Amino acid sequence: MEWKFAYQKEDGLFKIPKRWLHIHYYEAFNILFRFENSLRIFVYAILKNEFFDKWKECSFPASENNSQTINGLASKRISQAENFGYLGFDIIAPLMHLTSGELVDLITSNSYWPKFKIYFKGNKEIIKNKLLEIGTIRNSLAHFRPIKSEDIELIKQNSRHTLIGVEECLSNIYNQSIRVPTNTCEDWYTSISTIGTETITTIPYYSSDELWVNIKLSFKTLILEKQQLMTNFYRFVVAKINTPNILLNHKELAKYVTCVTENVGYPSLSEEIDIIINKDVNLVFRKDILSEYKNKISDDIKNAVQCINSECDLLSQDNLARGLIAESAEVTAWFYKPENEDGKWNYQYNSIYQEYKPNHPDEYWGLHQSASDIVGGCQRYPWMPENISQYESFMD
Repeated sequence: MEWKFAYQKEDGLFKIPKRWLHIHYYEAFNILFRFENSLRIFVYAILKNEFFDKWKECSFPASENNSQTINGLASKRISQAENFGYLGFDIIAPLMHLTSGELVDLITSNSYWPKFKIYFKGNKEIIKNKLLEIGTIRNSLAHFRPIKSEDIELIKQNSRHTLIGVEECLSNIYNQSIRVPTNTCEDWYTSISTIGTETITTIPYYSSDELWVNIKLSFKTLILEKQQLMTNFYRFVVAKINTPNILLNHKELAKYVTCVTENVGYPSLSEEIDIIINKDVNLVFRKDILSEYKNKISDDIKNAVQCINSECDLLSQDNLARGLIAESAEVTAWFYKPENEDGKWNYQYNSIYQEYKPNHPDEYWGLHQSASDIVGGCQRYPWMPENISQYESFMD
């Protein structure tokens, strides 16, 4: 048996063997992969904000005679997957183990439809039918039955009809770019805007609909050690934030936050050849939740900031120490000048990132994804250890 392979040509395009499946199979897989994972994020975001740390206990009919919780069903499947743990990725986020049909059952159940219905432009039966039509094609593809090229248009049309409000909701969860005005008089703003230290500033941002708030903690990396190893080659030991540990050590914050992501700015050097790296931690809340539980949330954010500050002081005295949230990391900088070209500084700073790992809290989504098309073009979805596509710029 000969398994021919695809290869990438010089122009970046791929040449696919003729014996491979028709292109509409790949298009269907791409759409369904993104559709199902977008639905997972949406279901999580709504249930998390309605039931907080009890969201995994939400149940839906597993059969006519009994019900099943999200956590119960996922735990069984995770246990089964562990028998073949050497295959694929180790993923234990509960919603990653639910099928699209089960997600639809959750959304359209009598218990939870009132929580979801404002995001759908249609009544429950019509929405459910359209989602189940998508699921039918998904099942054909998943079980290796042939599908028609016309089925792709049905998937696209039903996705557009059912996910208009869902995509808007996801876009606002992912993107907050409007600076909250400094004269805002709401209590939540007053309690949070004053939190900060010399190394951490707190900056709140709104989503476009102002229903979601990103409390951005901007951390200026502290240099613990500096070595010049050779001409124009420097090694630094710096303090960094272990972002998931904020959630693990501050339970009130973890209870009410929707998601936490991080972003690391590109390094630069000062005139004294001291490295400068800024790391932002994004704490995204639904605004009504933030308003209702402002005291608990602001107290926990304040405690987290104070913890980071004191642990940075500890690390500055002993960079081999490790705190609950702050820890040391090594970065390097070197100057490279090709012949007949201008030189530039290069940096190795991957250690500043905190990549998503299976044992991280479900609220931690890893590196911030600034995508405008969440459903159709996200580079990486939450609870995934690697990108599922290449980055697509606005020029592509």
